[in-house]
Amino acid sequence: MNVLLAVLVVGTGSLLLRVVPLLFARRLPDRVAAYAEHAGVAVLAAIVVRAVVLHQNPDLPGAPLVALTATAAGLVVAYTGRSILLAIATGGLTYAAITAALTGSL
Repeated sequence: MNVLLAVLVVGTGSLLLRVVPLLFARRLPDRVAAYAEHAGVAVLAAIVVRAVVLHQNPDLPGAPLVALTATAAGLVVAYTGRSILLAIATGGLTYAAITAALTGSL
């Protein structure tokens, strides 16, 4: 529930930061924009960490570790400057490959 509340608050704030300058034809101070950017990244990071730590799959031994490995693979691809689509695909394929290897199903 706390994560949902944080997403809603930051999402609403992000929307307001985009709409207010259009309505009032003024730029927001750079400091406010920088804080908003950091808040958005922090919420996204918190969502990813929470999803990895709480990941459960009764058929998969060590499910959080598998999720962490897949997330790390996607992060490495994103860090090298590749597209977000490629980073997500890398994480998903890594998760699918490890899951198939551990459960013996293809």
